[in-house]
Amino acid sequence: MRLVLFDIDGTLLRAQGIGPIAMERAGRRLLGPAFSLEGIDFGGALDPWIFRQAAQRLGHDDPSPLHPAFRDEYLVELARAFDAGERRPVLLPGVVAALAAFRDDPTATLGLVTGNYARAVPLKLQAAGIDPTQFVVGAFGDDAPTRPELVRLAMEQWRARGADPDPRRVVVIGDTPRDVDCAKKNGCRSVAVATGWHTVEQLEAGGADLVLRDLTALMPSLETLWS
Repeated sequence: MRLVLFDIDGTLLRAQGIGPIAMERAGRRLLGPAFSLEGIDFGGALDPWIFRQAAQRLGHDDPSPLHPAFRDEYLVELARAFDAGERRPVLLPGVVAALAAFRDDPTATLGLVTGNYARAVPLKLQAAGIDPTQFVVGAFGDDAPTRPELVRLAMEQWRARGADPDPRRVVVIGDTPRDVDCAKKNGCRSVAVATGWHTVEQLEAGGADLVLRDLTALMPSLETLWS
């Protein structure tokens, strides 16, 4: 059995910047017009961490009491933006074929490891035309404080479904060095795709087991990792 853990933004879809826009709207409503995400490295980051960075720049040394209100306001803004058709997420190349191939493979379990809030995930996936129910395990930005811990949570969910969570049979597929790092710290395989903000060269330097320009070449290339 194999566990395939996908990242979302920059890997499965491009949300056209609507996430940061909704976050800034929520943050400004909660903390005032000076709230900004400018200069914060989103790539592979967890949503609560992003909020903390922005709030601390405004002098909130411990913004954790404010976080639940921010999260809820952000989710409202995100849903409103999608409902209004403000910007439509775009599926990235090879996604449809790759997901279909894993769904048809009885030896594969599909899952998600993403920095997105859990309740943001179906909003983004459905807006892009992806059925969120096909991912039977998942760990999200509000489930743990670090991305490596999210991988461990997903593997525990896999174990609870009766699998033997051998990390050598787990692959994390993402578009940032943080995706590669969370796989390596758990002894898992990593596939990095240059469909986000990082180049092939940057992802190779991060130590990914396999680097692809996009997911169109995933299925034939992935077999080399299982051998």
